[in-house]
Amino acid sequence: MTLAIAIVLAVLVIAFVLFVTGALPPDLIALSVLAALVVAGVVSPTEAFSGFSSFAVVTIAGLMVVGDGLERTGVVKSVARSLEKVIHERYRRLLLLNTAIPGVLSGFVNIVAAASFFVPVILRLCKQLRVPQSKILLPMACTALIGANLTLIGASHNLVVDSLLAQETGRGFGFFEFSAVGLTLLLAALAYIATIGQRLLPGERVAPDPAEVPVTTNLIDVYHLEDRVFEVWVSDDLETHELRIRDLDLGAHGLTLLAVVRESEQLLLPAHDLRLWESDMLLIQGREPVVARVAESHEALTFIGPPQAQQRYPISTAELAECVVPPRSAAVGRRVRELDLPAQFGMTAIAYYRGHAPHRTDVQDVVLQAGDSLLLYGPRERMREFDPEKELLIYFKPGEPEVSRAMKRRAPVAAAILGAVIVGAAAGWLPIAATALLGALAMVLTGIVRLGRLYQAIDGRTLVLIAGMYPLGIALDNTGAADLIGTTLIDVLGGFGPLAVMAGVAGLCMILTQPIHNAAVAIIMTPIAINAAGMMDASPRAFCVAVIVACSAAFFMPYGHPAPFLVQQPGGYSAGDYVRFGAGLGVITLAVILGLVPLLFPL
Repeated sequence: MTLAIAIVLAVLVIAFVLFVTGALPPDLIALSVLAALVVAGVVSPTEAFSGFSSFAVVTIAGLMVVGDGLERTGVVKSVARSLEKVIHERYRRLLLLNTAIPGVLSGFVNIVAAASFFVPVILRLCKQLRVPQSKILLPMACTALIGANLTLIGASHNLVVDSLLAQETGRGFGFFEFSAVGLTLLLAALAYIATIGQRLLPGERVAPDPAEVPVTTNLIDVYHLEDRVFEVWVSDDLETHELRIRDLDLGAHGLTLLAVVRESEQLLLPAHDLRLWESDMLLIQGREPVVARVAESHEALTFIGPPQAQQRYPISTAELAECVVPPRSAAVGRRVRELDLPAQFGMTAIAYYRGHAPHRTDVQDVVLQAGDSLLLYGPRERMREFDPEKELLIYFKPGEPEVSRAMKRRAPVAAAILGAVIVGAAAGWLPIAATALLGALAMVLTGIVRLGRLYQAIDGRTLVLIAGMYPLGIALDNTGAADLIGTTLIDVLGGFGPLAVMAGVAGLCMILTQPIHNAAVAIIMTPIAINAAGMMDASPRAFCVAVIVACSAAFFMPYGHPAPFLVQQPGGYSAGDYVRFGAGLGVITLAVILGLVPLLFPL
């Protein structure tokens, strides 16, 4: 072993320990690796910074902007929300659609975006069907990871492997070249999830009592509404039978309807003959047991609980906000109903605060004074766009703006831009880096992504991680360290043939990608895979496909990728749940690699 190889292996081991322990942020570890290799003289300065100008980094940056445009226009969210209309009361349909659709989407859009928009949808539907969300959330995150194998742009590590393969052999992958592998793995994973996987997940498929929504500690408590107002969700298919407000007979139960929220439209004033639609949210004032009993007496209604001021994974489609009447405001001396909040902003005042005390009756008829606070209730989309300018000052607003109506109108344009990127790359008209860059430019020129937001859309930490780790891959190749590791693999497994060596490469990738970002693992393992293939006179393309698929198998731990981590809290998963459920998927992944990759990419 030469000194150069020893230095590279030492840097690799130290970086691995830092990644696993989390002693430093991943991007800082990558920059430290770069600096160490340059100082040690293992790579030249030109090689050290080549990652920042690599095709992979340029492509990933462009796709981040395209993905941000898709999120801002609500393309992915609309797909997730539309599933609510076709699930109805069927658990199998809930399980299949909420795992298959994110899996397919993640082949074309950001994995985390594909997963995150499905979390609140799954929570709502699980509440409706009275099944534990733990049966759905982790499978959804795993299929989102697996779906990244459907296309070249499915994940950043796909592009890293493609770039390194092109540098080494002169030809990278086609856009759909390994799609058959990804599709087979996705279908196998869905079969596992629907059968064995369901038994390995926590929670029993029984009908529990309606889950209690914890009362918020801020606005609900401040206005003393914790035991007075509750949300009821219209969750069934109402096309076959009408349900109107009068059918609920709320007055006979001593209940008062305060508001009806219809998502993406203005707040509807409660009217006796108003016909309810799917996904309407009713805000009802009264005693909790009575509200819950009324909801349970109608198949189309689901009791949600007290409205939430702010929640990471909201079940409700509505939210709360608080406003203050400032001095010299035009609202001073006017009644609340005269502000016409439902028509102007799509929301209703449900309480007000004056003289160090909250008030919950006759809210619409109160004459406003300077310093009064209003508690408002309305659709989440409208609430996060809420900007009353001078009449009211926003005191509490629940979160970042969601998709605006103007952005929704541009959703077809954003989808068309993504389609053009895919077609251009798949047809080979331009390199994938060029189509991604043109797609990002189109997002900016069409106004979907503002120029000022351009650099916010690009996740600099991920790019620095990939670019910083690039020289480690170069050093592994240049110094012969990749040959040494490949030789070791061949010494151990070579006697069993190239398939066994490929299994070793894939297994090592699967182990490393649990605590380490899969792009970093791809940078480390691709040179090793290519060199091992060369020593065995096998196909480097087959070995690189094995690396791509194995690096997507980050489902044994919640920390290797944001998607599994995203569902840990709302699903209530323990570390053992990930290992227990992920083990089966790991076996399936390895079986698909060893069974299908050699057929499509002969060794």
